Amino acid sequence: MLGEESEEWAVCPVCQDKCRLSQADWHVGTCLIKNCTSPTRKRKFEGCRPGSKEASLSTLWSGVLPQRNVSSSPPSSSPPSFISPPELRPPARLGIALCGERWRLPTTGLGSSSALGNAKRPAKTAAADVVVVNLSLPVKLKSILVPLLNRTKHNKVTSYPDGTDVNIVKQKENPADPRASLCAYSSSSASAKIPDNEEPRNVLGYLPRQVSAHLSPLMDEGLLFLTATLRYRRTDTAILPREGESTDGLFVALCATVSNAVLREEQRVLLASTWSAATKASDDARLGLQEVIRLRFWTAVGRVRSSAHSHLLDTAEVCVLETLRKCSLPAQRLAFRLLQRKTTWFRISSLQYSDVPHVESAVDELQKHGLVLSGDNREGNEKIEARLTALKSDELIMLSKLLGLDHRGTKAKLIALILSSTKTSNGEHRLFHNWLSIFNGRSGMIRLCTVSLRAVQIVNFLTFLRPSCGLQSLVLEDVGVVRYPPRGGSLDVASSIFTSRVDLDEYLDVIAEASVIDATLDAGDEKTALKILETRILPWVNGCAPPSKPLKHQSFLRRFEPDWVRAKMATICVSLLERNTRHADANVLLTRLLAGRVCPEKRGTWYLRLIINLNNLGLLKNAMQACDRALQDPWVRCGDRLGIQRRALRLARNVKSWGTLGARWRSDIVWEAPIDRVRARALNGTEREKKRYCTFSEVGAATVSVEELALTHYATEEAGSWRGVHSESRVWMTLFGLLFADVIMSPVPGVFYGPFQSAPLDFGTDSFVKARREEISNLLSRIRRGDGCKIVRDIWGRYYGTAIHGVSWIILSLDELCEVIAGLGGRPLAEIMGLIAEDTSGW
Repeated sequence: MLGEESEEWAVCPVCQDKCRLSQADWHVGTCLIKNCTSPTRKRKFEGCRPGSKEASLSTLWSGVLPQRNVSSSPPSSSPPSFISPPELRPPARLGIALCGERWRLPTTGLGSSSALGNAKRPAKTAAADVVVVNLSLPVKLKSILVPLLNRTKHNKVTSYPDGTDVNIVKQKENPADPRASLCAYSSSSASAKIPDNEEPRNVLGYLPRQVSAHLSPLMDEGLLFLTATLRYRRTDTAILPREGESTDGLFVALCATVSNAVLREEQRVLLASTWSAATKASDDARLGLQEVIRLRFWTAVGRVRSSAHSHLLDTAEVCVLETLRKCSLPAQRLAFRLLQRKTTWFRISSLQYSDVPHVESAVDELQKHGLVLSGDNREGNEKIEARLTALKSDELIMLSKLLGLDHRGTKAKLIALILSSTKTSNGEHRLFHNWLSIFNGRSGMIRLCTVSLRAVQIVNFLTFLRPSCGLQSLVLEDVGVVRYPPRGGSLDVASSIFTSRVDLDEYLDVIAEASVIDATLDAGDEKTALKILETRILPWVNGCAPPSKPLKHQSFLRRFEPDWVRAKMATICVSLLERNTRHADANVLLTRLLAGRVCPEKRGTWYLRLIINLNNLGLLKNAMQACDRALQDPWVRCGDRLGIQRRALRLARNVKSWGTLGARWRSDIVWEAPIDRVRARALNGTEREKKRYCTFSEVGAATVSVEELALTHYATEEAGSWRGVHSESRVWMTLFGLLFADVIMSPVPGVFYGPFQSAPLDFGTDSFVKARREEISNLLSRIRRGDGCKIVRDIWGRYYGTAIHGVSWIILSLDELCEVIAGLGGRPLAEIMGLIAEDTSGW
């Protein structure tokens, strides 16, 4: 806050003259009137007077303030300090207008106190008040030594002397990995760069994927230039075989040169953190990704067995895991390769891996220990469909002929026809013998045993607490997909989420059903998805827990209950029923859901859908009654409550509900955001799809979405020359994640169970604020005092690129985020961040 006793000065963003801060509002208004060429806007400005009820001048500046090109790189001299005077900050209400220009304090000639109100101290620049990570990068970064992987066929490596300079060539068109980088020797000049459109000769090998994944984006942006030098090493027996067809003993020493351009702060942070990650990845590259997966899986097994979740692995699964651990390295590597494949049956003849030199011996060892099963035998509960899927087209035709069926059609039709013919009691037994006769009694196929598959699934789930994560998720950080925040010793190993294995199995089974629904919807088959939902969900809804039955979990652990997943599936079912204009059926489903106590967090959404459907059916009185019940429900809050209140006011006028029209909360609802109308004609106005509009841009005519149309309109000079980005709520969540990063990562007991979490388990629930009330209060106080930019810059330097829930590191730059924070002001920003903390899902 500014000192009230000392006299403060500012520079007018219109005329660039110095003025007293206490008179700044009137001074800027006068300048705007003088410089405004539009009579309409001039009358609007003249109507604004101090103390009037009209819109404040600060909300009207955006249309006429001169736009300036602000360089993203730091200038040579000290930058001016920017402040946001309290009397000029936008009001703390919905629809806040962001000013296009911030107030700035003059750096010379005033001799007044600093912007922070310390009269004894000379004015300091913004850089002196902001904690910035010191990233004075050298021109050349410390070199790292990585192995070369030879992934190309018929590639003969010529002997080059040790220390030979080679070129790094990007392969953006590589279908296997668009970030691939290969090393090639240029005979013309050691330092000559090979053009991207020229096919490189004398290819020596590829950089490891986990190293190129980190460095490739920086090379594409021109921030980093790589040079490489050949290094030969004797084959070390301690180094396990590498991924792919390794070039024996061939390494390269990578040296990076930083761009000589002036780098922004976030670019320096990115360079330092990425080079550090690439250095760490080079150590793992000597082992190969598959070996890293194997080692990290056994680490995960040890973590699970030493935690409170150890009782969730039954005796058979523990025995299988111990047996696999005692197998030889080739057998283990083959098992982990098979565990990452999506098919069930594998042909032994097609199993070829460089880290498994003798596949047949590894298969025999796994079969001996019962970890894989031969296709020559059949278990009683085995699904025959998986065997049919493993057949080739000609083999399916042969099988159809043996069964006397029509052999014409696609592979999917043949499988369906064969399965339909085996519905008799001995049909599957006969089909198995015919299937085996195609291979003359020896199929040459294997599959992993069911117990091993289930054991790996349980370990993966307890490690990530996300059912969709598999073994490859263990190396997502290595290949540059994600970077998890550091945890240290804050992991909880003393408490368990699931009380018994029965609860875990029921939860995973329901998750599997939900994944089938999601896959069906992704394929665009809503009819089949609705049919499955009606079969699975309606019986469950009819037997929902009555209101008298207490909830099993009273905290954030409700998300790990099967009923929580079924409630989400029921919400999808309601949406599909509404799309098919079956509003009455949707209302029956919603009424039964609201009559129980399942997933109380969804009650606001269910009430809102029920009110809309009743309104569409013309049942206005019933809709009004539903509004009354919803507003009395304590679980209907924030965004949902606001929407229901607005609908209640509209319904009250039709049904003459005078009590609702005179409600105390009416004044908070009647306010409507200002509307700007943009005239355009949709090119596909009659189609049920996202509308596209035609507009003229700098590159000519183009078709844009409605969001792009709005951005184009506000970017025009007539509309104010605004800069904008379509992000839904992503900008708000990014600000929240950055400001609350330390709060989110604070070591609260029982919310962090593994190193692969981007947020605590209670994030987005009522428990989040309750467990951190003091920390959140202190943080909001700092934001109100105007420390928002300081906090964001500090977090940006410490966590840049880290996976923090809701944070996007690319949607806006650091300078742009600070502009938004300064434009909002401390008090409005603190109010918004407090609302997001209380109701994260509502945003």
